[in-house]
Amino acid sequence: MTTTPSPRIAVIGGTVATLRKARAAGFDVVWIHGPHELDRAGLEFVAEAHLTDYREPRAVADLLTAVHRISPLVRVVSMIEDGLESAAAATSALGLPGNGLDVVRVLQDKLAFRTLLEERGVEGVTARLGHTEQDIRAFVTEFGPAVIKPRYGSGSIGVRMVPGLAAVTEVAAWAREFGLHTFLMERYLRGAELSVETFTFGGRHTVIAHTAKEILDSFVEIGHVQPAGLDPAVAAEVDALVVRMLDAVGFQDGPAHTEVIVTDDGPRLVESHNRRGGDRIADLVNVVHGVDTDALAFLWYAGRTAPVTPGPPRGGGAIRFLTAEPGIVESVEGAEQVRADPHVVDLQIGVAPGDTVSPIAWSYDRSGLLLVRGTDAQDARRRAVDLVSRITIRTRPDENGPRVRTIAAVAPRPDRLLGAAPEPTL
Repeated sequence: MTTTPSPRIAVIGGTVATLRKARAAGFDVVWIHGPHELDRAGLEFVAEAHLTDYREPRAVADLLTAVHRISPLVRVVSMIEDGLESAAAATSALGLPGNGLDVVRVLQDKLAFRTLLEERGVEGVTARLGHTEQDIRAFVTEFGPAVIKPRYGSGSIGVRMVPGLAAVTEVAAWAREFGLHTFLMERYLRGAELSVETFTFGGRHTVIAHTAKEILDSFVEIGHVQPAGLDPAVAAEVDALVVRMLDAVGFQDGPAHTEVIVTDDGPRLVESHNRRGGDRIADLVNVVHGVDTDALAFLWYAGRTAPVTPGPPRGGGAIRFLTAEPGIVESVEGAEQVRADPHVVDLQIGVAPGDTVSPIAWSYDRSGLLLVRGTDAQDARRRAVDLVSRITIRTRPDENGPRVRTIAAVAPRPDRLLGAAPEPTL
């Protein structure tokens, strides 16, 4: 009796849980991962593993071309930010279904994203590239309050507001110290921030959830809540904008996470990613809407599910991040009592005694995460805020003083974030 071989899918980076879901969908998994990041427990769920720098698109595409020649793949995917371009490069090189290199590059390049949307009449948020204090001053003089950010990046790294001309010199000095040679300058969008979690089934876009956000002055997110509680008319306007954007960039398949600000003039796009939301937003979607985004993705790629339309929310869910005063951690108190609360879905403490806590400049500077469920969104948020307040992270001043960090010290791909220093003028 001849058995039909399982379809083969390449997964770039990712966790053991991701591999388990791919295997459960019926795939033989080819895992591409970094040798120093590999969790050996994942080997149980893969047919083969290749250790390489998975953040190098050309190298991954060449590797998977050789793998595909011997035993064909049906898909190449990644569920993590750092693997998206490599997955897209291999998808394009092998002619496989999915989001190819053109789609992913326009989503990762914030200037290209703004330019494409303006060209296709989707939206027109003013944006320019800058290098110097003079560039920032000219932009703010013409357009008013602005935000500067790396042309490439995620996790709120390197994002600063310029509220007016008086702040230009200080922000420019920060950019130089941080190592940001090239940055995008965008007109500041004032309003409530949210993200839209979608799933695309062969070009058909379905909104799965809206996530309300709370952010610090550094633009780092400190809390997420679902459902977002949008007015139905506003939700319809937000959804229509996101769908138009996904069509404009040629999005084909799988999850997307799109950030939106609802201004007085209507919703405006911030950025989008061809992956599920980070910060455990995907877990919120599962708690509140009953959709496991990764499992759905692999089932869809395997042809084992029809397009899914989520039902009404099942109560509410909230995520709250732990923060601490910069310094050296002396103790963490109250975590076990909070973990025992029946509304807690998960509590992750990201620091331990002896660790150094830095000022919050991007997402990875937070000190932990709490995920709770509630009867509705307001109840979930209230419980999350209360429970986080019961956890105390005690620190003492670092005798060496606050650490001055640069992008090169904290980013996984600093070359993509720093940009090139401008050529000197003669």
